Amino acid sequence: MTAANTATPAAGTQQPGAIKPRRMSFDMSRLRTKYFFRDNPILSTLMYALSASFPDGERFFIDTVRHYQKDIDDPVLQAQIRGFIGQEAHHSRIHEDFNAQAASLGMAMEKIQRRFKRRIGTARRNLDPGRQLAITAALEHITATLAQWTLENPEAGVGGENHSPLREMLVWHAMEEIEHKAVAFDVYRATVNREKQRIVVAKIIFRTFWVQMAIAQVMLLWHDRKIPSLRHIREAWTFMWGEGGFRRWSAPEFRRYLEPGFHPNDIDQRHLIEQWRESYPEVAALQVA
Repeated sequence: MTAANTATPAAGTQQPGAIKPRRMSFDMSRLRTKYFFRDNPILSTLMYALSASFPDGERFFIDTVRHYQKDIDDPVLQAQIRGFIGQEAHHSRIHEDFNAQAASLGMAMEKIQRRFKRRIGTARRNLDPGRQLAITAALEHITATLAQWTLENPEAGVGGENHSPLREMLVWHAMEEIEHKAVAFDVYRATVNREKQRIVVAKIIFRTFWVQMAIAQVMLLWHDRKIPSLRHIREAWTFMWGEGGFRRWSAPEFRRYLEPGFHPNDIDQRHLIEQWRESYPEVAALQVA
């Protein structure tokens, strides 16, 4: 089955466009405070856990898409695959820099990165390429959803000097995640095209993703002998589950992915890509190529 069989998004939905890898320059030395995110160890370790998952995770994404690249006939999708690979490779390198800086502050980043690496290695050994690509497509939906919330809620936590360079990195990463959100999905539909498998795999991923983040957070806090206060717990709960909180807001977005016939471009996020330079000029200024 070739890319010619890829379903066309419904009229009025986000349409695929060019995917442009952007080379950015972030000063990771500006991360000087261990619990930088609102001075809250729960929220800060969540950001560390996410960042620790990216280097090997992004390489897994690239490999799962590249496995089927030779089977794609559509030149537009081929160009998008190349852009996807370029963006993800740069994301991996940037997060490695951030993780190294976090480790220099005493966070046990290597320990949780090894854990994520082992889990990815298990998936590589035990799952066929189609299921691996389904995992990538599901995780790309998680990152695109998180990206939309991040860009639409700058006041929720990523703003402010104390959160740099995470703020700049998240804004750029979020925009590019939205830009390439449909590539793995389109490759899956053009080659594997098992709708039931896509949905079953996504259900598992959506249920286990936050569990894996929580385990990494506990490992980081245990290593640092840090016990969050009741204030920290209440603040983190509000951030995730309060009115407009990420977990509460994202739940229906995750359910949409589980609908038969869903396509990522059914969720129109074009304005976030088109307006990112105007919305975040200080981040756009960090682009070097």
